[in-house]
Parts: sequence; structure tokens; C-alpha cells
Amino acid sequence: RDYKGKLDVVFIDVWKDESAAEKYSVQSIPTQIFLDEDGKEFFRHIGFFAKEDILKTFEDQGIKL
Repeated sequence: RDYKGKLDVVFIDVWKDESAAEKYSVQSIPTQIFLDEDGKEFFRHIGFFAKEDILKTFEDQGIKL
């Protein structure tokens, strides 16, 4: 809600949607996958990822939120 209109966040339960796990090559939970507006992956992180680190990832890519 803090970034509504600027950022889409999608949570996928790979236990319920195994095809998504395969599509995105998820091998560990949690996995965060960052996609650009064209759907191309530009960053991936496995494990806990704090909000401030997530925001820094966007900043490092030149994406202002």
C-alpha cells in the first residue's frame, strides 16, 4: 500500500502453484524475484530480506519509489 501505483508486489504460494515455482526456478523459500516492467528479472534474493534492503535494491537499479 505504501507504493501503490509505483510497484506491484505479487506473492506466490509455490506449494499451491508448482508451475510458478518451475517458471521462476524457485528452489528455496522465501525467494524474492525482482522484475522490470518488461518482466525481465534484474535481481534475486533467497531468505529473509528486510524492507530497507528491498528499497535499496530498487535504488541501486536507479528505480525511484
